[in-house]
Amino acid sequence: MATKQYIAKYHQLKQAYERELGKEIADITWYRVVATLKQHFNFNVLSSDASKIVETFASFKRRYGSFTGRGEGFSERWQAFRHFYEIDTLFHGGEFLKLLAEHLKINLDDVPRSTPYYWFERAELSFSTENIYHSKDLALVAFVAAKWAINKRSQPMKSANIEVLAIAK
Repeated sequence: MATKQYIAKYHQLKQAYERELGKEIADITWYRVVATLKQHFNFNVLSSDASKIVETFASFKRRYGSFTGRGEGFSERWQAFRHFYEIDTLFHGGEFLKLLAEHLKINLDDVPRSTPYYWFERAELSFSTENIYHSKDLALVAFVAAKWAINKRSQPMKSANIEVLAIAK
């Protein structure tokens, strides 16, 4: 049975989430959000940092749309985020891209030139290979880049005409 304190805090957190998200949500949606937070963030409604976690999660949801923890590829995206978030160090932009490519198992030569700028922009950062960034800030870049990598892997091979396939055998 939930205590009065728990219920009051639960509703306060829902209001904070809605404020940050910019819209009201159904109670069942909030229940699912809390379940996701508990699953991925070691979340506790009564903890002292609960408001910060809820507001941060809502801002991610507002910026990146599908940030539910249930979407296709979320685990891989979340793993990339946590990998760089937990390193707690500084990187030059170029160094980070090399480490990111290793982590995501992608070839940087296959990444269109403008794409890293997009990844950084989505994380509200300005990209330069020479700039120095904190890994906690780069974690959001890794989250966005992981989605690109997942989508890239799921695309069918191009140039699959009969002549090329015959030579490849």
